[in-house]
Amino acid sequence: MRLGISTASFFGRVSTELAFDHLRSMRVDVTEVFLSTFSEYEKSYIDALVQRKGNVNVHSVHAHGTQFEPELFSTNLRARADAEIIFRKVCYAGFVLGAKYYTFHGPIKLKKFVYNHDYVRICDRINQLTEIAQSYGIKLAYENVHWSYGATPDYFREILPRCPHLYTTLDVKQAMQAGVDPIKFLDAMDDRIATIHLCDVVKSGLTCLPGQGKVNFEKFFSELHKRGINVTMLLEAYAKDYKEEGELRASYDYLNSLLLKVRE
Repeated sequence: MRLGISTASFFGRVSTELAFDHLRSMRVDVTEVFLSTFSEYEKSYIDALVQRKGNVNVHSVHAHGTQFEPELFSTNLRARADAEIIFRKVCYAGFVLGAKYYTFHGPIKLKKFVYNHDYVRICDRINQLTEIAQSYGIKLAYENVHWSYGATPDYFREILPRCPHLYTTLDVKQAMQAGVDPIKFLDAMDDRIATIHLCDVVKSGLTCLPGQGKVNFEKFFSELHKRGINVTMLLEAYAKDYKEEGELRASYDYLNSLLLKVRE
């Protein structure tokens, strides 16, 4: 298992293009590039970003999904077409940055009631999007997010058999915020997992750096090792979770030490 830090961990602190310098200073060599706004989806910005990444390996790209991803599933053809233009721009970004995966959120839940998903329609659209991503050399990796359709393991049990070329991103803190043991997502996602996001939560559900909350990462890593799951894991923190970058680096070192312990 390879460990890195997502550029999302610097969101609100430094610009995306400067995040690579911070990763290098922390001796981190793999990342997920979080594209945070519409101008960052443009070809001119992405082409310039490629020149900044240097020797940092980009495992995946991650858009600010709420800006357009729900509209990819709209029944309004014009809205869907507009969203697809942006989707293709993110796929291009992944291609030129050398990423293997596009971390994807999909539709979101706007109200607190039971959603009766039309899995046939949803999966037909996912398969279309998967084909588009593949045309750019990118694989779509659907992430569990507690405020999205993909909030539960059962959702993934429904869509994965219908979407044979779809991969997943397991987000540990999102599972916890949904009130679900992350290991249950392992059961549902199984060999489709491409990426794992690591962040911790306190009892209130607010996020914190790994090692400062209630997630038992040693147990989680042991479960990954036992199942033979060998994927890239990315520390994805929030700006509010730390004051100095040294704290972020210390959390990264903490996770690395647990990985070494599990391997031994």
